Amino acid sequence: MTDLTDFIIHAYKTIARAMAEAGVNADLFKQPEMIPKTVKRRVSAELKRLAVLLRRLIFLMALQVELAPVKPRPGSNYFEKSEGEPEARKAVFSVLPVPAGEAPDFLRGPLIVPTRGPVPAAPLIARWEAMLDTLKHAKRRSKCLARTIQRWKAESKARPYLAPIPKTYAMPAALGIVSGALTVQLTQALRDWPPADTS
Repeated sequence: MTDLTDFIIHAYKTIARAMAEAGVNADLFKQPEMIPKTVKRRVSAELKRLAVLLRRLIFLMALQVELAPVKPRPGSNYFEKSEGEPEARKAVFSVLPVPAGEAPDFLRGPLIVPTRGPVPAAPLIARWEAMLDTLKHAKRRSKCLARTIQRWKAESKARPYLAPIPKTYAMPAALGIVSGALTVQLTQALRDWPPADTS
């Protein structure tokens, strides 16, 4: 496999800058209680696009990781109660695609009348912070994903399909270049994936 260190560093910096700008331009770092609905829609769309790029970057990083043999570790009891107050829940950014679930609410018809005016900013801030945290710990996340990829290959799972990212022409030039290059690099890196067991 070719050495992609320079490209990964460049892509990481470009995505990190775009992610920071998305939050800073909407003043999410000020932790507002309410934001206009138009701002929420614009930032949500930007974060959704950046999430795809971030997942692809971490996947490419995971394909570059050379894994040592797994060391056995002691088990833990999930049901054992711990002392003190429970920890506050934190939003988590999943590196793997989410499996299909129930149909979204909008397909079932309106359950409540949509509100006008400002909307709560907390969910959007939590999502932005989760993506920033994932970016901060990208090496650790890619190592965990490398173990998952190793398991997929051992189980003869089908090679992941990379769909082209829509509307790359509407992205800023730096992000559009990184987006196209990530797709090309991932396609080349997945060429040595073993064929799926169809028996």
